[in-house]
Parts: sequence; structure tokens; C-alpha cells
Amino acid sequence: MTVHALVRSAGRRGWTVRCDLCEHTFAAAVDGRSEAVAFARTNGWIVGERTLCPMCAVTDTARRTA
Repeated sequence: MTVHALVRSAGRRGWTVRCDLCEHTFAAAVDGRSEAVAFARTNGWIVGERTLCPMCAVTDTARRTA
């Protein structure tokens, strides 16, 4: 999977980011993909090789460190 593959244009409404694990979505009403990624990260999302919502990010991190 390419980086930011789950960041998709929502047309005039901005961009949508989707979690790899739970498919929770985050809508960002911004102009560009890089702005959407930055806005999602500001709100606790991990966007990279895997895209994770804040809850899945916490669960995944806890599982890897246990």
C-alpha cells in the first residue's frame, strides 16, 4: 500500500481519511491532500504506511509494547 492511499478527495467537501482497522473516517474540509493529512495528524490520527484513527492507534501501540 502506498503512503496516504486512504486519503481520498471528497469533491467540494474536502478530503476523507479512513482507518485501516476499523474503517472509521475523518473528513477534513481543506484544499489539498497534504493539508488533510496534517489536519488528521493534529487530531490524533496516524497517517503513513498504516492509517489509524486515534482509538486504533492507542490499541495498536499498547499491543505492540505489551
